[in-house]
Amino acid sequence: MIAQHDYDIMYMQHALALARKGWGRTSINPLVGAVIVKNNRIVGKGYHRKLREAHAEVVAITDAGCEAHGATLYVNLEPCCCSGFTPPCVDAIIKAGISRVVVGIKDPNPLVNGNGITGLQKNGIEVVFGVLREETSRLNQGYVKYITTKIPYVILKIALSKNFKISGFEGKYITSQPSLRYVHSLRSQVCAVLVGINTVLKDDPYLTDRLVGRHNPARVVIDPDLKIPSSAHFLKPDARRIIITAPDNDVLKIENLIAAGAEIMLFEQKPFPLKQVLEKLGMMQIGSVLVEGGGTVFTQVYNERLYDELYVFVAPCEIAGGEKVAEDIVEDIQALGSRYESIGEDTVYHVYRNN
Repeated sequence: MIAQHDYDIMYMQHALALARKGWGRTSINPLVGAVIVKNNRIVGKGYHRKLREAHAEVVAITDAGCEAHGATLYVNLEPCCCSGFTPPCVDAIIKAGISRVVVGIKDPNPLVNGNGITGLQKNGIEVVFGVLREETSRLNQGYVKYITTKIPYVILKIALSKNFKISGFEGKYITSQPSLRYVHSLRSQVCAVLVGINTVLKDDPYLTDRLVGRHNPARVVIDPDLKIPSSAHFLKPDARRIIITAPDNDVLKIENLIAAGAEIMLFEQKPFPLKQVLEKLGMMQIGSVLVEGGGTVFTQVYNERLYDELYVFVAPCEIAGGEKVAEDIVEDIQALGSRYESIGEDTVYHVYRNN
């Protein structure tokens, strides 16, 4: 590693901003942005837009054209050195004549994991590694977990009244419109949204990203007795639909759901083992999951500590009836070092479990 400079930090921040433009669209691939600088001037930039499309480095090199020769490339994740849906980025960097590459973090993909950096160095390219390490690591924490474990990154979310109720309120939503928009932004960032069948039966949710409009995630429901109605918004063909159920349910209904485009995951053991559910979702190339409830699913994921991030939205109202969750949940997340902020009229607690 060669010492970084202040301008390296500045241009890496630019690369990170570009990378974030890919939120929700890169699927199991990482968020990557790239900036090419020559004579203190940005001559090319790009980001990974979508799974199977060109990587950020190639987009930036194309944008720079002949100006890439002798320039510096800033990229938040180590360039790949293996063929997948696209050719290796290392080869494109060498061919373009780039003389210096500044990298945020290594790519933990076992097929890369330092080999991209080594390949660049063997071809006489100066490599600076570890610029904005913390920021670049945080951006792709979901990718890092999935590529190393094949288990999706899990964001667990719940909305509560001030007295810890999750139902029994008048109207469809307990929290404010700004909080609802925030949840839609979370949906836009993940591969799938997971709920229990009671949520589908009670609320008939769309589980789409209607308020942000970036990306509709796959929808997953845990439905042990296959109660899902054929008219449910869950089954609309605007995204993948995955139904987790038992093999002893109505065979004809299962066949009809498959014919309608739904994917069926079968488990004999009840209650379904959620860790195995997540492992199977990973095998289906679901790299990240937002668990939205209801109470039974939330409690199981929370108690088994299967989440990586936790959001608790607390509305300022109190509710007389309805379902309640454990009163110590806010104390728990405070003990875990959560931060909180106000969104609209609500208070939102947020914690990374592994911190």
